[in-house]
Amino acid sequence: MTTTETAFLSGKVLKRTLPALETAEGPEAPVLKRLLLPQGELAQFYDADDPVRYVAYIQLREASVRGNHFHKAKEEWLYLIQGEALLVVEDVASKARDTVPLRAGDLAFIRAGVAHALKTIKAGGAVEFSGTRFNPGDTHRYPIA
Repeated sequence: MTTTETAFLSGKVLKRTLPALETAEGPEAPVLKRLLLPQGELAQFYDADDPVRYVAYIQLREASVRGNHFHKAKEEWLYLIQGEALLVVEDVASKARDTVPLRAGDLAFIRAGVAHALKTIKAGGAVEFSGTRFNPGDTHRYPIA
């Protein structure tokens, strides 16, 4: 079983659905995966040479919206731990829009210049991380949801 990837907005937003495995051993085991172990789930959602300089936990309350902004410099990853959400995205330059459905185990990558809002369908939680440190001056309001 491998990770599946879907591109949105001409590749400016990527969604990966990580495989859920009961064991992951050997050279064929995917690097990014969810291990469903007897002692609980272990999600391996990032393994790369690029450093991570920013990490945040996001609580997702049902029927709420988070985001409605874009970054000129920061690219970010979003891993949905629990719940269900719609990631509404819009390329600020071209105005192309899309909606990315997210469920537990999905990993989304959002490039700079893409406005984004997270609409919670089912309560849960997510982790946001980036190779760029958080800069409040690089958060630009852009209501899309």
